[in-house]
Order: sequence, then structure tokens, then C-alpha cells
Amino acid sequence: MTAVDVSGPDVSPPADWDELTLSEREYRLASKRYRRRRSIRAYGFIAPYFIPWVVFLGIPVVWAIFLSFNTGGIVDDRRWVGFDNWSRVWSDDELRTSIINTTYYVIVAISVVFILALGLAALLNRYRKGSNFFKLALYFPLLAPPILAAMIWFFLSHFDFGIINTIMRLLGQERINLLGENPNALLTIVGVEVWRGLGFWVLFFLAGLQSVPQELLDAARVDGARGWRRFRRVTVPTLRPLLLFALVIAIIFNFQLFDSVQVLTKGGPALGTSTVVWFIFRRMFAFQDTGLAFAASVGLLLLILVLTIISFRLLGQRRAKEA
Repeated sequence: MTAVDVSGPDVSPPADWDELTLSEREYRLASKRYRRRRSIRAYGFIAPYFIPWVVFLGIPVVWAIFLSFNTGGIVDDRRWVGFDNWSRVWSDDELRTSIINTTYYVIVAISVVFILALGLAALLNRYRKGSNFFKLALYFPLLAPPILAAMIWFFLSHFDFGIINTIMRLLGQERINLLGENPNALLTIVGVEVWRGLGFWVLFFLAGLQSVPQELLDAARVDGARGWRRFRRVTVPTLRPLLLFALVIAIIFNFQLFDSVQVLTKGGPALGTSTVVWFIFRRMFAFQDTGLAFAASVGLLLLILVLTIISFRLLGQRRAKEA
């Protein structure tokens, strides 16, 4: 009987296999060249954005930091004064009032808009029939430029000819001084910004709600959890990273409030609605106090940067605990 070869096909490496093997040094060099080519290609894609960022943001920020230690430097000669501008920042009563007003505005505005947006997003997520109309209606105010939105509210809330006070007169009620008394004026500005930003946050939270795993909600429903309890125990913990990120974005944008203040109250009455950005604008263009304006603007940048870092640290710690 003839023996059968069951060893299979010959899979031994070719004779020139050793010639294709790189030494450790050659491998490191080839790997370095590959990474360099890949990085150059990636930087090439980033360059169309990065170059304007450096020109229009990076360089101006560095120049602003430098000018915060000088006086002048815009339309007149620059003069080095060291930390004199920064000492004036800490001692300026008007700036201190602006910081307090801005902090109060940020806390109230973010709290109100987040509560309303979460509630409306939950309703739209539950009742989806005809929801596109309400999404468009809620988002529409954000399409209006900030100046136009402030002017709309000016004609709504003016003491003499505003629509709200006109209706109050027709009803035989006393007029409400929404722009000339505190805290009405600041709360009116809160109303403007909540009205403008509500649609964005509703859609933002709605996207988050629709990403909550249905299995978790079904499991909670089987365990007997009703709607509010499911929302509080399942939905909100799932959305915590999203909520924290939203808080970071909201803080960054709301600390830069300016348009509504300039159009509606110009910081009044008695600086009751002055904000940090409005203070910087006034010092720069009304008083030509460039040193104090640049120092305050850099201080605002550092404040927002610190709050952002703290928020992202909290977000990172929470993710680490969840992992």
C-alpha cells in the first residue's frame, strides 16, 4: 500500500524571509517616519482652522494679557505700569458690583432655563405627535440676533409704551417698572436670555433623553417605579455627564452677557444690571481706560477658565467612579 502524505502543503517561510526582517533600530526609524507622515497629514487638515485661530484669537489674547500691564497701547502710546491695573481691578467698586450682578444673573438664568428645558424636553420625548412644530417654535427665538431679541423685549417691557404696561392700563392695573427698578430690571434681562436660549437647551436635553437606554426604563417600570421616580432615579443619573457638560457651556456663555444689558438698561438703574463685559466695554470705549479694561477682560478669561477646569475635573471624576 502506498503511503499517503498527510503533512499538508508546505508552509515554511520563503528563502528570502530573513531579508525582509528589520532590525530593532530600523523598525524604530520606520515607525517614526510613519508617525511623522501621519501627523503631517493630520496637521494639514487642522491648519485651515488652526491658522485663523492663532491669528484672530491666540495672538489677540496674548496681546491683551500684555496690555493688562500697560496703559494706552490702542490709540495712544503704551506705557508700562506693572500690576497697577490689577490692583485697581481688586479695588474698583463698580467692577465688584458688576461681578455680583453677573454671578446672580448666571445662577438664576441657568437654573430657570435648565429646569424649563428639562421639563419641556421630557414632554416632547413622551408625546411625539406634532412635536416638530413645538421644536421649531421653541428654537425660533434663537434665530433672532441678540440685539433684535433685546429690542423686542424693549417694546414689550417699556414703562410708557410697552405692550405689557399697555395691557395693564387697559385692565385698570398699575404699570410695572420692569426696566427702571431693581431687581425687576435684572430679572427682565434674565427673561430675555431664557426666552432666547430655551429652544437650544430643549433640543440639547431632548437628544440626551432619547439616548437613555430603553432597557433601564423598562426595568424600572417592571420594578414599579412611576414616571417621576423613573425620571429621578434612572434618567437624571444617566444624563449627569451631559448635564455637567451643559453647565460648563452655559457658564461660559452667560458670563459674557452684554447685548441685552446695553439695549435695555445700559447698566442701570444705579448699576443694578451692569455685567462684567458691559463694564469692560464702558471702560474701554466711554472712558478710554484701556489698562483696567484689559485687566478685567483677562481676569474674566481666567475666571471662566478656572470654572471650566473645575467642571471638567468633576466630570472626569464621575466617569472614573462609574467605570
